[in-house]
Amino acid sequence: MKIVATKVTPLQCGAARATDANTPQVVLITGAKSQLAEALLRVAADIGELAPNTSTSTSTSTSTNSVVPLKLYALSRSQLDITDAANIAAVFTQYRPSWVINCAAYNAVDAAEHDAIEANGVNALGPELLAQQCWLSGARLLHVSSDYVFGGHAVCDVRETGAEQYQNPDSASNHLPRPFVEIDAPEPLSAYGKSKLLGEQKVLAVLGERATIVRTSWLYGQDGHNFVKTMLNLMRTQPSLQVIVDQIGCPTWSDALAKVIWQLVMQQRSGVFHYSAQGQCSWYEFACEIQRQALALNLLSQPVVIQPMTSPDYAKQVLNRGVSLAKRPSYSVLNSGKLRSTLVAHNALSMPEQIEWQDWCQQLNRMLRRLS
Repeated sequence: MKIVATKVTPLQCGAARATDANTPQVVLITGAKSQLAEALLRVAADIGELAPNTSTSTSTSTSTNSVVPLKLYALSRSQLDITDAANIAAVFTQYRPSWVINCAAYNAVDAAEHDAIEANGVNALGPELLAQQCWLSGARLLHVSSDYVFGGHAVCDVRETGAEQYQNPDSASNHLPRPFVEIDAPEPLSAYGKSKLLGEQKVLAVLGERATIVRTSWLYGQDGHNFVKTMLNLMRTQPSLQVIVDQIGCPTWSDALAKVIWQLVMQQRSGVFHYSAQGQCSWYEFACEIQRQALALNLLSQPVVIQPMTSPDYAKQVLNRGVSLAKRPSYSVLNSGKLRSTLVAHNALSMPEQIEWQDWCQQLNRMLRRLS
């Protein structure tokens, strides 16, 4: 794949839909200022060894490979408001996309409990309106969803796995949490989780086989606001931290997710997929690893005390400050097996390292090195 980047304004982009294998297909990326949209552009640039200029509000780049060339446009909310059907129609008329990657999302999990209308507008109505316009125009839609569509109750019976710890056939400890697979029944606990699930359902109902859903978890990167950057800032300014120890998931680097998404687009894949880094941890373990690696990379000058805290204790603590928290799953690890088996058969992107299948600690190290 080769990326050729130029700067454009929206009025320059009236490209016709691709009619042959040599004509670039247009890919629209919503939510241009999100950390995932930034990662999508960065990964595309890494592949082509030429970075697209993202200093303007509209970014474009052209990629070519043996499958199909792509022209990429990342649009901010001021350019494409996914809750405005008329705005969407106008943008589709102007850009005539073959693919839309929806990175626009309402991610304020706690605020959504008191602002469900706004959360549903961005996370459910918006994806539905995008899907409807994709249906009318013949485009495909890749929609990004969340591990919070699950409630934390997936279990496996260790008697079926041959696990050595199986001792007592009646012991409750024989039933252990297992990573969620795509066919597990969603059971969101929060208004945010419900809005993300509704968005999935709307997209699939409208587009069917032209829809791709990618659920991910605990996303972080060098752009935007996320747990890693928050922890680094707190570790530089606070003598000690308390971090949740009883919520288990898997941190996922935005650049790795971006690479997975480009592979799905290049391979024209559809369906529901899970993607996260390999392994699992608690928020407390995540914070400890952030500090350990940051100290080794000289991103921090000295360690701070990190204390584990349970979710109920944290909820009581913030409630005393007048803040209420949304319910979160105690276990939301995603099984990426289906996606990996789908992509390895034909890897459309040539990169020296398969960062997407690395352990979460390895992915974290790659991201932190970019900050050092």
